[in-house]
Amino acid sequence: MNKQLTFETHIVKSSIGVYSAVEDQQVDSGILQELGSIGAGHAATALSDILQQEILIDMPTIHRVEPHLLPKIYNRHDIPTTAVYLQLKDKYGCDILLMFELTEAKKIATMMTMASSIEELDQSMEISAIQELANILIGSFLTAISDFVGLQLLPTTPELIVDAFDAILDNFLIKQAMASEKAFVFDTHFKRKGEEAKSIIVIFPSAELQKLLTEKSKELIDV
Repeated sequence: MNKQLTFETHIVKSSIGVYSAVEDQQVDSGILQELGSIGAGHAATALSDILQQEILIDMPTIHRVEPHLLPKIYNRHDIPTTAVYLQLKDKYGCDILLMFELTEAKKIATMMTMASSIEELDQSMEISAIQELANILIGSFLTAISDFVGLQLLPTTPELIVDAFDAILDNFLIKQAMASEKAFVFDTHFKRKGEEAKSIIVIFPSAELQKLLTEKSKELIDV
């Protein structure tokens, strides 16, 4: 599976490759880029097995931004949006959002249910499909992080939110103003037989999780 990943000023290759132009405070974000690629690969494999057809997941761009800039970057202010929200428990906890524009949510639900068209979907099918996708995608991502840091990261039960794009973000931005200096944003594309649906994964890492990722990143670079 090909994945072209761009991330600010540095390029991250595999764990046996090269990390270049990486400052200390950016090491954790570079590793998240690599882990996002691993998680996407695992999720694509799981979805392909479940649906018995090839599902590709690409992450063409990844942003590392201050949380309050998210609405300006995406400019989707009043766009109807479906989101799945969960947290990590314990001191390494953070907030995670998987967000779809409403039409994109219907596209991915059509893929997940193998419906022939969006018109065949009803609300219960769509909700179930999006929740299942969130469990697989975010679960694969968290497993990759857990394997890297050597800790079990336990998520809460996912919650489904439907509202305007900015309205969903606003609740988190107020909370994150004191908790997270940066948000990690993964543009995510799902593909099946010429069809494509897009989503955004937003991670608000806690200070403890960022520190742990940075320490593990430095250990890898020093090897």
